[in-house]
Amino acid sequence: MKLQSIGLVANPQAGKDIRRLVAYGNVVGNREKTTLIARFLLGLQATVQKEVKVVFMPDPYRLVQSALDNLSGRVPLLSFEEAPMPIFGDATDTVAFTDFAVNEARVDALVTFGGDGTNRLVAKKSALVPIFPVAVGTNNVFPENMDPTLMGMALGFFLAGKVAPEQVLERSKVLRVRCKSCSGVSDLALVDVALASENFIGARALWDPHSLKMVAVTQADPTRLGLSSIVARLLSISPQEKRGAYAFLSSCSEKVQAVLAPGLVKEVGIEKFGIIKPGEALVITGEKGVLALDGEREILVRPSEELAVVLEDTGPVKANARLILNFAQEGSVTHGQEGNHAQTGSYHGRRCN
Repeated sequence: MKLQSIGLVANPQAGKDIRRLVAYGNVVGNREKTTLIARFLLGLQATVQKEVKVVFMPDPYRLVQSALDNLSGRVPLLSFEEAPMPIFGDATDTVAFTDFAVNEARVDALVTFGGDGTNRLVAKKSALVPIFPVAVGTNNVFPENMDPTLMGMALGFFLAGKVAPEQVLERSKVLRVRCKSCSGVSDLALVDVALASENFIGARALWDPHSLKMVAVTQADPTRLGLSSIVARLLSISPQEKRGAYAFLSSCSEKVQAVLAPGLVKEVGIEKFGIIKPGEALVITGEKGVLALDGEREILVRPSEELAVVLEDTGPVKANARLILNFAQEGSVTHGQEGNHAQTGSYHGRRCN
């Protein structure tokens, strides 16, 4: 029988971009990430029922190895293997590791410590392997806002077969960006695609609303930060809904207040607003600037180029950790014997034999 295994991506750059400096966000340092990884592994150890191999991405700061040093053998059911790959210290590490984990190590699940940007890179190669995302980025719309201990427990329940995959796995929406006139450029975003008038990549993170021309989203939650919060001032779109939305922006239009980063509230003018359905394309022509994917500048745009932003419901598979924990609770001893509405009884000093 094949040993169960998971792939672990801990992005040392997550939560450190310029939006943390221009706003009031905390920098998620490497020492804190080491602690978060340790908590996740302890939660996983608590609920797995047999040995699980953890294949992890190497990084210059040795985050996973540092977490294991701190745990001092407290996770005996977990074995660890560093992926045999070179380290470049940039986004290519995450893409290459995910490709290795899915196609060579053939892991049963992927765990990501990062934000929307990290998960976007993983989604490029994750195929149908479920992602368990732990939020440690600047913008965390795609990842679960959950303590990593609970995420680890949820993954352990999933691997132990305590829940049916069809009950807790969800196919995510993506915005696919295609450009026929620019050498077949194709990329994707999990949450938002934005067009800005800037004509440089630079520090990558996009946070200044004055240059924004358009934003398209797969989901819009008024309780989340980032560029998608612009659309979320107009309506809410859940990750499960078969629709997205877009807004064209102008400084002379009616304005809404959006939270683009922690503590960074900006007024943004909405010129035009609309809904995108799966398979529909938002076409961009005659524009000069840069496209940002999940908050980071990625693609320079020239006026001669035609780009299409298409909403698809064939994105990465995401595990709903909250549902897993709820289903695991329903299968517990107490619920199995007495039901959800057991009557309160007297305590008679019962003791285990």
